[in-house]
Amino acid sequence: MLKRFRPDDPVFLGQLEARLAAALRHAGNLEAGLLSVTLAVPEIPLEFMPAGLDEAFYWSRPSAGRSLLGLGAAAEIQADGVERWCLLKDAFAAWQARWQHEDIDATGLQPLALGGFGFAPQAADADFPAARLRVPALLLRREGDISALTFTFAAGAVALEPAMQRMRRLASAMAQPPCEKQDQVSRRDAGDGEDSAWLARVADAVADIQSGRLDKVVLTRSVRLSAAQPFDPACVMANLAKRHQRCTLFGVAMPAGGMFMGASPELLAGLRNGETYCDALAGTAWDRGGASARNLLADMKNGREHRLVVQSIAEALRPVCARLEVPAAPVALHLGHLHHLWSGLRGRVKPGIGLLDLLERLHPTPAVGGYPPRAALEWLAQHGENRSGWYTGAVGWMDAAGEGEFAVALRCAQVRGTQAELYAGAGIVAGSEPHHELAETEAKLLPMLHALGHFREEHD
Repeated sequence: MLKRFRPDDPVFLGQLEARLAAALRHAGNLEAGLLSVTLAVPEIPLEFMPAGLDEAFYWSRPSAGRSLLGLGAAAEIQADGVERWCLLKDAFAAWQARWQHEDIDATGLQPLALGGFGFAPQAADADFPAARLRVPALLLRREGDISALTFTFAAGAVALEPAMQRMRRLASAMAQPPCEKQDQVSRRDAGDGEDSAWLARVADAVADIQSGRLDKVVLTRSVRLSAAQPFDPACVMANLAKRHQRCTLFGVAMPAGGMFMGASPELLAGLRNGETYCDALAGTAWDRGGASARNLLADMKNGREHRLVVQSIAEALRPVCARLEVPAAPVALHLGHLHHLWSGLRGRVKPGIGLLDLLERLHPTPAVGGYPPRAALEWLAQHGENRSGWYTGAVGWMDAAGEGEFAVALRCAQVRGTQAELYAGAGIVAGSEPHHELAETEAKLLPMLHALGHFREEHD
């Protein structure tokens, strides 16, 4: 029987160090900008996120055969306020202009910048800036059958030993046995007062929609969990990965400890070889029966909500696309106990358009904000809508050419120590009934509740 490869094997690490040292000697002095060295490695599973890694950024789309794990920062830009998109684009363009890449084994995999942004232009709390892009010092990437490591260095900081120390920490973490089941936890409900206030906001929104002030607005709420022992983010992510293979899995370490993590069903935008692709996901049912999906397709309220999202995405993309394909009708997407109306929009972007340009135009879609966008955002501000961290923003990656993928930060939670805060929202349109919308948010909380150990296996 062949011996199973272990990333912490001293022989492997010694060979890796020798190859990296040779590549750095070949690259010569780095006077400015960034240097990335990519080395192919034996197949390293990335289905789950390793435990105990600081500054980790984990991303996986199992359905696309794509996973990555970034550690540390060779370069970073944080941007806050209405200028955040300009700041991100300027910083990324500066990196591109002086980004040397040595793809030693011709993997075809470029170095990446990893990042995310919040719903609003201003940071919602101290845990995350309004927007951030970070070039990881160490990147483990799996693309189909190819596994590779990319080491990135900034000018003045090209040093072998710190890079290998980080690699040894990663190898040690990946060699640990898979996480066991998360312990049971208790839920601290908001209580009748907070639920009543949320229901009243839904009623206010319906009244303003009926008056013609706006067509749709998305209201969100949160719940908190407590555990006797600290949550294990790696275990939570493993639970998500087992159940949500058709979603985008993400985990981003928070500066003060803990992790922002989730399993998003919705891709805000992707760009690959000049082709963009976006999800329009709006309209939800949560009955497990097949009749629920059929009823969802025929439901006028959910259909109206979905069309607003498709219309808004198409309006945002048309000016920057030479070709745009908009489906005539949605399909029912089945994800666990939930059914969603889904339309996939695709287009060919015009020359000079990058992923950041698309994100700027698309965010926030009516799936997380409302319609018309300006009226919905004004309504949310006036009614005290508050969204923590990057919830209903997006998390994703870009390669050195400016292409990549960002998923809407949904079905997610902030997990720190023995505490976890979970988020969910519901789109309010004409005909929305407050208690039904509250029930929808409860249904959307279930994936993270399960992953965090709130339900026993027989209830899954």
